[in-house]
Amino acid sequence: MNGRNTLFSLRLGNRPRGLSHAGFSMIELLIVIAILAILFTFMYKGFERLNRYYTAENVKASTQQNARIGVEMMVQDIRLAGLNPRGTAGARVVAATPTSFQFTADLNLNGVIDYTITPPFEDITYALNGTRLQQTSQLGTETLLEDVNTLAFTYLDDTGTAIPAADLATRRADIRTVGITLTVNRPAGRDGTVSRTYTTQVRCRNL
Repeated sequence: MNGRNTLFSLRLGNRPRGLSHAGFSMIELLIVIAILAILFTFMYKGFERLNRYYTAENVKASTQQNARIGVEMMVQDIRLAGLNPRGTAGARVVAATPTSFQFTADLNLNGVIDYTITPPFEDITYALNGTRLQQTSQLGTETLLEDVNTLAFTYLDDTGTAIPAADLATRRADIRTVGITLTVNRPAGRDGTVSRTYTTQVRCRNL
């Protein structure tokens, strides 16, 4: 009996008194989840700010580029306004207002303003229709640029003096330089609207 009791006592003594369970307690898991949630929140906000910045910068660059291209297209044509090398075509400024400009040019040098040539661009009008910059020629009306907020023309005489808008109807022949101001507005997500303005002056070589 003593031997059996001794063996039983030894076996009991060999067992660990405090069992250690592997893993995390519920409180520890909740703390880890809370920390991870905070970290992911900061990461998401940082990514969102970066994405908004990237989007806004792309819109700004695109808007500036489009405004520049729209103005340069007008500049190339307006520079030729009044081209009349034979002196018989009657090329001239047809109409000039603060928001539109119409002119003719003898581009094929045949002595007349020809409405049947290809390409037929001897009578051109630039104007704003709503938010669309449009070019009208013998081919009809074509939209060159969308989202245009402002299109403004100013006109200077041979002394560089601005011709008042009220006098444009009677002083079209005095126009030598055309000023162009074009403003383009584009949506940029949560940053609202991006606006870019491009301004230049065109010396009409043939007027």
